[in-house]
Amino acid sequence: MADLATEGFYLVDRTGRFLYVNAQGHAQMGGYSMEEMLSLTVCDISPDLTPEAFAAHVAASAQGPMPCIESRTRRKDGSIYPAEVSAARLEVDGEVYLFGVARDVTERKAAENERKRLAAQLLRTIEGERQRVARELHDDVGQALATVGILLDALELEAHGVPEAFRATRATIRRITESLARIVREYHPAELLGLGLADTLRTYVRQLAERHGLRWRFESEPVEGLLAPDQELQVYRVVQEALANAARHAGARRIEVAIAATPEHLAIRVRDDGGGFRVEAPVEGIGLATMRERATLLRAALLIDSAPRDGTTVELTIPLAPEPPDDGGDDGRTMRFLRSPVAPERPAALPPALDLEVFRQMADMASEAFELVDRHGRFVYVNDRACTITGYSRDELLERSVSEINPDFPPDVWNAWAAAAEGPVPSFATRNRRRDGQMIPVEVSATPITVHGVRYFFAVVRDLTDRREAEAAARGFTRRLLHTLEAERRRVARELHDEVGHAIATVGVLLHALESEPGAVVGPHPEIAATHATIRSITESVARIVRDYHPAELLALGLEEALRTHARLFTQRHGLALRLSTAAVEDQLSDEQALHLYRIVQEALANVARHGSAHRVAVRLVRHGARITATVRDDGVGFDPEASRIGGLGLVTMRERAALIGGALAIRSRPGQGTEIRVTLHAGAAARDADD
Repeated sequence: MADLATEGFYLVDRTGRFLYVNAQGHAQMGGYSMEEMLSLTVCDISPDLTPEAFAAHVAASAQGPMPCIESRTRRKDGSIYPAEVSAARLEVDGEVYLFGVARDVTERKAAENERKRLAAQLLRTIEGERQRVARELHDDVGQALATVGILLDALELEAHGVPEAFRATRATIRRITESLARIVREYHPAELLGLGLADTLRTYVRQLAERHGLRWRFESEPVEGLLAPDQELQVYRVVQEALANAARHAGARRIEVAIAATPEHLAIRVRDDGGGFRVEAPVEGIGLATMRERATLLRAALLIDSAPRDGTTVELTIPLAPEPPDDGGDDGRTMRFLRSPVAPERPAALPPALDLEVFRQMADMASEAFELVDRHGRFVYVNDRACTITGYSRDELLERSVSEINPDFPPDVWNAWAAAAEGPVPSFATRNRRRDGQMIPVEVSATPITVHGVRYFFAVVRDLTDRREAEAAARGFTRRLLHTLEAERRRVARELHDEVGHAIATVGVLLHALESEPGAVVGPHPEIAATHATIRSITESVARIVRDYHPAELLALGLEEALRTHARLFTQRHGLALRLSTAAVEDQLSDEQALHLYRIVQEALANVARHGSAHRVAVRLVRHGARITATVRDDGVGFDPEASRIGGLGLVTMRERAALIGGALAIRSRPGQGTEIRVTLHAGAAARDADD
């Protein structure tokens, strides 16, 4: 039974010396013979555990159940793997033993690290885009507004008096400039480099409160130097998002921010007295999603406490101690056994009482169900886990058969399977019906055994529900990240359109009023024409940024027209020759598929501008039956696709977007020979994939 399990089972005495190791435990340790394993202690294979600490664990075990812990284990070759360990205390004939179950969590850690990597890429992309927008707004719109101010100064010098239109225009320009400065500051908080985290947050809290008419309170202990610059930026963004949610959705009247530090932790608390919400059904937008991702990158605990009509509290607790290494490498400690040790004398078998107690503990601590059934499929023995995953008590299960809980094995199928089974049966996937009627996916490893001439079957049953959910979550993680990115882009576009775009339109109206006001302007003035031209330039810059971030043409005119508009404006802006060929595909694609296809082409063109040094670019959107292909080709410098990761998410994001719509991304490029990026999908398959 132990050797069929996929977990390592270990029995050690009070000194930590191994008395028993099952097959999986032996395999986890890689390289040791069984005799060598039985001459080692727990401290010999655990770089984080000293004999004194182990003795303290043994003493503490007398007080009650021992918690499940994560630890690092060193194999014979020196490599280190992460393990999750559960342990129980046994007392037999006056002796104290510890029985442990160890699970190698390397794959889980790798999945967590990959998720962190993707989250970090997404957040870096968001930061990069925010900084790019801030730079464009500062350079294009900010300088243009300054030019308008200079032109108005020139007009005012020649005007008779100071007409009302001048004052209104100047007031509007001041308002635009302030809005613009705020947006630039929020998108790219340069103060963090100069003022530090606390002062930057204090400034942000004060300005947000003044803008929304809120009462505010800010308290902070000295925190400078406790975090790296990248960590400070993540903290700033969490507080910024929490306060933005309070202003957007909560209807708050008061906000509070407090920062406290201890030698071990930095704690940030954001509180509002607004309407609150149900945390399990959060408000629309990027809010909680990005806060959680940022907390993950900080290795921080994020607590969100909210309820309707009861306000919201966001607490971020960041550990200040360095994170232990988890790269699987040696940490420089010297192994106690560098050569094969000689096994000391030990009993040929464990004492019978201990043998029986170990069996019971081993079975009931396992995370897999252990089931012993007779040749008719009736249960003879089950462990605690079998009861947990089926919902039956032990007595209830022992009154049933496999056919009663497994719809894939009715009596005739079971009898045929049992008659044919010889030796260990390869693992297979099937289903179990729980006591409440719910079906759960399981994986079964089984082997027939014969005891005193009677045939039984022993099975290890693994509940696959968590694994299937984790796989589904992993498949959906990229989609959630991309949805988060789109939500951020929509918010940026909405802010620019509502705050800056409308105000600029007002300046144009006021300028026309200034022209028509008697005595305001004498005769034709080149400054008037120049001011109108500058306002048009500002309007076009803001419209372009809004369009890039939220392509409204997709909603109004469809994918084909959106791509044509974007490609034409892109090549005009960058001085490239364009060859354009598109076909109508709107009836073949969902809105989500059209958006992802648009973003792939948009990213491919952006890479042409950033890296291609191209003179010509070709964009094609074609349809052959159910197959849709979008291609972007340039005559630039090219690159090696195997050794290149174009800025931000770049090619990674394009591949993920293609996968989400059931398509395939092909990249053809060689240094000096340009680049072609092509995404192909079958409309029917894409639609099914998007629905999954």
